[in-house]
Amino acid sequence: MAGALYKNYLRVCEKWGVDASKKGRDLGEFIRQQVAKEFAQGEATNIRNLEECEQKLESLNRLASNHYGKQFLWINKGTVTGMSLDECRRVLSTEGLKMINEMKLSFIDRVKGMIK
Repeated sequence: MAGALYKNYLRVCEKWGVDASKKGRDLGEFIRQQVAKEFAQGEATNIRNLEECEQKLESLNRLASNHYGKQFLWINKGTVTGMSLDECRRVLSTEGLKMINEMKLSFIDRVKGMIK
């Protein structure tokens, strides 16, 4: 059973891309590290709590397949800050956060400055 579960976790890792702009802070990278840690011996790993492991896999599959995003469609594409999706990605990239931290303004003023 652990072998099939391991292969399913690897499939989730394939679905979940790694965002190079968030080096060291990317969720896909974190998931891969956790899978490697939990399945240190690959398919031969003994799983202590099989039910919990299967529940985590199901949850990751739902997130990776955007289950809830499809179920609850986002009609208004606006954000509280008024930024577009691309602007949010730029601000949250490692370089964007580094630039924001170097500025001596409030957080909101720094974010606004990046948008301009």
